[in-house]
Amino acid sequence: MVNSHNDWGKLKEIILGTPHGLNIPHIDCSSEHFFEPPEDAKNENISPELIQQVISEMQEDFQELEDTLTSYGVKVKRPNPISLGTDCVTPHWESQQTHALMPRDCLAVIGNKIIEAPMPSRSRFFESISFRSLILDYFESGCSWISAPKPILSDDIYSYEKQTPLLSSRDPLFDAANLMRCGRDIFFNISNSGNRAGLSWLQSVLGDQYKVHEISVCSDHLGTTIHILRPGVLLVNAYRMDEEMIPSALKGWQIIWFSEPQDTGYAFEWPRASVWIGMNVLSIDEKIVIIEKSQQRLGDQLVENGFEPIPITFRHGRTVGGGFHCCSLDTHREGELERYI
Repeated sequence: MVNSHNDWGKLKEIILGTPHGLNIPHIDCSSEHFFEPPEDAKNENISPELIQQVISEMQEDFQELEDTLTSYGVKVKRPNPISLGTDCVTPHWESQQTHALMPRDCLAVIGNKIIEAPMPSRSRFFESISFRSLILDYFESGCSWISAPKPILSDDIYSYEKQTPLLSSRDPLFDAANLMRCGRDIFFNISNSGNRAGLSWLQSVLGDQYKVHEISVCSDHLGTTIHILRPGVLLVNAYRMDEEMIPSALKGWQIIWFSEPQDTGYAFEWPRASVWIGMNVLSIDEKIVIIEKSQQRLGDQLVENGFEPIPITFRHGRTVGGGFHCCSLDTHREGELERYI
């Protein structure tokens, strides 16, 4: 069964990513647009031994996460990652393909629908194929399966306004992690990983049952800036947002302002995520929240506000650019489609 309308209903089934086959693709205009890496990033030299060490440590951390979820009665599914040893070549560009770590980026679950996102990163063009066998199983059990139009990703897609990376709206583009689900309301972050054409396409697919709200609160994905922990309660990055930036539909909700992330470091020459990956949390239900174990201040704030944090090791969030929310995709949570706003 696929049934997930929000990020806080009691979790029943989830897909976790895998570090198997992790590689570091070359820097191209799409990765420069997303990461805004240091000037010498193209000279980065990562040894195979270091990559293997990161893979091994991430496998250990994923196993701890899977064991924890299983102990709470959650069914965990894992992908069969495709071979990433060859380059992807299209009439417009070529790129190495990357890992199957983050199903939240390439797939969106809205109700009983699985939607393959039209990702703007060339190195992630075929990422969802690693999850294809799982999607087929869900499709055969009755879910709706939709794939957005495959984008062209020509160089002129990657635009800049006052040096701020944006995406032109010629093609629908978005990472699924640009979305924040709240029952019948979906918040869509316009940024360097999602454009208005993508918002319009998603609204047309979802129809009148849903309202897709345009917001713009951070430069890329929402999971390091704002979470809905349960109806009426937000976890918000106090460095990036203030009261005026809270989406109008959510004003008046209780806000847990988080301002003290612990830097967990990174293994490669430059990080693929900021220290704010420390607030990339995963809720098991309206009370229990999985957090990275070094984020003690976040845990204290959650306890102060009536939540139960579960600390788990995740050493390489900054190394690979993803935390618990990024590296998972809840496919079944208890609850029906409701309007909370």
